Amino acid sequence: MKTIAFTVESGVGRLVLNQPPANGMTLEFFTEMADLVNEFRVMKGLRALVISGQGRHFSSGAELDQLIGFLNSGSPDQEEALAETKAFMEQNIQTFRYFSECTIPVIAAIRGVCLGSALELALFCHFRFCGEDALFGLPESTYNLMPGIGGVSGVARIAGTAKAIELAIKGNTFDAEEALATGLVSRIVPKREVVSFAMNFAASLPSDYKKEKAPLYLKRILANA
Repeated sequence: MKTIAFTVESGVGRLVLNQPPANGMTLEFFTEMADLVNEFRVMKGLRALVISGQGRHFSSGAELDQLIGFLNSGSPDQEEALAETKAFMEQNIQTFRYFSECTIPVIAAIRGVCLGSALELALFCHFRFCGEDALFGLPESTYNLMPGIGGVSGVARIAGTAKAIELAIKGNTFDAEEALATGLVSRIVPKREVVSFAMNFAASLPSDYKKEKAPLYLKRILANA
C-alpha cells in the first residue's frame, strides 16, 4: 500500500495513515482502506487495532479538490452522476463503519490536525486519545459541502445533536480541551506519547473484549493509568 502502513506488534495492529506531512485522504487512500478492511474481515490473531497518522498529524481529511474533480468527471446524466456519487460515499461509509462494528477494540491515537473525514474515521473508533496539540473540525461547509461519511451522526451520538449541527453548519475547528469536554476524546496525553499510550491501553484490554463494555473498560483502565 502507498497511503497506509500496517504492522502488528504483540497482537496489536498498527494502522498508520501514511501520506505525511498532512496524511490527506486521497482517492487512492479510500481504495486502499477498503481493500485493507476486506483483509481485516478474514485476518486471524489480532486482539486490538490502533489507528494513527505518520508524523505530526493524524490527517487533514479528504483531498477535496481531487474528490470534487473525481465526482464531477462522472456521467453527464445528472441522475446517473448522483447515483455514482451516492455509491462512492456509501462505500466509504461501509469501510469506516467496519471499525465501529469490529469485535476487537479499535483506538484512535490523534495528534495534530484531525479534520473532515479524518474526524469521521476517528468517530467510528471505540476509543479516542489525543495530544495537547490536536485540532478537530468538520470544515466541509466552508466548501459548500456537508460531512459525508458519518460525521454529523457520529458527533450527535457522542456530544449531542446541537453540537453536531453547530460543527456541520459553521465548519469551525476546536482544540483538544473542547474535544475532551464534549466527550469526543477520552483523554489528553503529551503529544509524543499518544501512540504509545494507545498501544499500552490496547494491551491492557481483556482478551474477551466486548465493545458494549467500552465505557467500563475506559473508566477502569484510566483510573489506574
